[in-house]
Amino acid sequence: MLTVRTFLPIAIVMSAVVGCDSPTADAQAKAERAQREAQQKAAEVATELDKKVTEIDQQAERETDKALREAAEKLNNAAVEAQEKTADAAAELAKAREDVRASTSRRIEDLQKDAVELREKAEKKLSKDELGRLMKDVEDKSEAVRRSLRDLDTATSANLDRVKQGIYQRVDELDRAIQAAKRRV
Repeated sequence: MLTVRTFLPIAIVMSAVVGCDSPTADAQAKAERAQREAQQKAAEVATELDKKVTEIDQQAERETDKALREAAEKLNNAAVEAQEKTADAAAELAKAREDVRASTSRRIEDLQKDAVELREKAEKKLSKDELGRLMKDVEDKSEAVRRSLRDLDTATSANLDRVKQGIYQRVDELDRAIQAAKRRV
């Protein structure tokens, strides 16, 4: 049988043990609750962070797209401008070629007439051998003028002046050859 004397110390020890368990259980419950709250807070922060990262990514993507569109537009404008300049340069080159051709064509026609007249006079006054030698130089110079005019068709803006000078020089040489032949006839 349990007496009060034996029961009392057991009850005190039991209450102490139960009392000790109770603060530990409360502390553990508080710790678990705090851990759940911390996990919840961490989840909320992670969700908020994900939203911010998504917003930043979307903004960066919009800005990148905008920058790419602007760059493409600038590139297209530059290409159009380059094509226009190329077309203008080609037109100027064609005009310059035509100007050279026009400025020399009258003179060449006159020289060709002179050469025909020279041949007619020389045929009457010179032997065939002498006529051949006399007209060979004129014909060679005339062919040089024709070659120079063909070079004009392929002249670029970089070498047009050189080709033009070559044409003028060959026309002058043809003129001198005709004049020299006229003096001999």
